[in-house]
Amino acid sequence: MINCFNDENPYKKHYNDYNLLGINTYSNTVILDLFDTISYICYTDFYTKRQEDLDNKEKLSIVVPVNNVKKFKQIKNNIEKLLKYMTNGEIWNIEFIKQKEKKKLERKQIILDNKTYNSLALLSGGLDSMAGTCMEKDNKTIFVTYASNNIENNNAKTIYEKLVKTENNTHISIDKISCDEETHYTERTRSLIFLASCFIYADYYQIPVIKIYENGIMSLNPKFNFSRRVTKTTNQKTLYMFNEILKVLELNIRIENPFKYKTKKEVIEIIPKEYDNLIQNETRTCSKNSGIIHFRNKSIGNFHCGMCIACVLRQIGMINTKRVDVDYLLPIDIYNYNDILKYEYEISKNKNKKNDISASVYKFNEKRSLIEYYKSYYKNIKNGNIFNYLDMKIEYYEDDNYLVQIKNMLDRFSKELELYFKKVGLKDGEYW
Repeated sequence: MINCFNDENPYKKHYNDYNLLGINTYSNTVILDLFDTISYICYTDFYTKRQEDLDNKEKLSIVVPVNNVKKFKQIKNNIEKLLKYMTNGEIWNIEFIKQKEKKKLERKQIILDNKTYNSLALLSGGLDSMAGTCMEKDNKTIFVTYASNNIENNNAKTIYEKLVKTENNTHISIDKISCDEETHYTERTRSLIFLASCFIYADYYQIPVIKIYENGIMSLNPKFNFSRRVTKTTNQKTLYMFNEILKVLELNIRIENPFKYKTKKEVIEIIPKEYDNLIQNETRTCSKNSGIIHFRNKSIGNFHCGMCIACVLRQIGMINTKRVDVDYLLPIDIYNYNDILKYEYEISKNKNKKNDISASVYKFNEKRSLIEYYKSYYKNIKNGNIFNYLDMKIEYYEDDNYLVQIKNMLDRFSKELELYFKKVGLKDGEYW
C-alpha cells in the first residue's frame, strides 16, 4: 500500500491554519474518517504502477484507520463498487481498522471569525469551473481548490481574484501531498478527493450542497465499441453512488452538477467576453500528462495537447462560440499523418528525425482515435442509438424530465459537432 502520509492521518497533512477559515476546532470523526478513506484511495490510485486490464486487487488493497469502524464497514461495498466503476473495472479491497485516538482538528492560532456562507463550489482552474464561479459570485460562496499542481492552483487563484472576489466570498486551497513515489500514473479518482476536501466546510458551515461544475457532454462520457478509455469523474452515476455513501453515513451533504444539461458551448457562453484573456491564459482543460515524451516540444505554462477528449471538447465549444482559444500542441486543423509529420519537423527543437517520426505517429493515432470517438458520438445521436451507450437510470437524476433534457442537449451537441468536423477538414459524408 502506498504511504504518502508518514503513518499520520491524512487529514492532518492537508488541513492547517491557512485553509481552515473560521474553524478553530473540528471534531466530527465521521467526516475526518471519510476524508482519510478518500485520501488513501486517491493517492493509491495516483501512485500505484500497474497494467489496468490485469487483476490488481493485491496492489489496490487499502487498510484505513478510522474511529467509526462499524459505520464504515457498512459502506465498504458501496465504496468498492464506486471505485470499480470509476477505474474501468479494477477490483479494490478496502478494509477498516479501529483507531483509538479520537480524530480532531485544532488551529495553532485561535481566531475570531463569525462569517457565514450559503454556498460551496469546487474551483479547479478549468474552463467549466470558471463558468461556475460566474454563477456563484453573489451567493456568499466558499470556493475550494484541491491543488494537484501549481499551474491549476495559480489558475484558480487568478480566476477567483479577477472574477468573484468580494467580502462575502472566500477561496481556500488544500495542497496535494508530495509523495516519495517517482511517478503520478493516473487521475481517474481525483474528483473524489476534490469533493472530500469540501466536506469539513460543508459540515461546519451547514451547507447541504457541494457544487461541481462540469458540462453535461463530458459527464455522460459514452464508451463506444473501441478501446478508447473515458473518464467517469463527474458522471451522474458516480455522483449518485457517492451521494448514497453520504446517506449511509448519515451526513447532511449531497453533491450536485448544475451544468449536467449544458453543452461545452453553453457553459463557455456563461463567461462574459471581457474575461476572454482569462480563458486563454488562466484555464487548463487538458487531461494528458504533460511529461509524455512525445510532448517534448511543448512550451512552459498552461498546456493543452489538442488530442485528448477534454481538449477536443473544449475546441468544439470554443469554435461554436467564436471565442479566441489557447494554442494547442497539435493545432485543430491538422489531422492527416503527413501534415502532422511536417508540423512536427517544423516545431522540433532538437531536429531528431527518429524522435520526430515517433512523436508524429503517437499524435496521429491519438487524434485519429479522438475523431473516431466524436464521429461515433455524432452518428449515434443522429440514428437514435446514443442511449444504448449511456449509464442512465432514473435514480441518478432528481428531475422527472431528465431524459428530455438530455436528448435536447445531445441534439444541440450534434449541431456543434458538425461545425467542428468542418473546421478539422472533414466533408459531410465523412462523419455520417
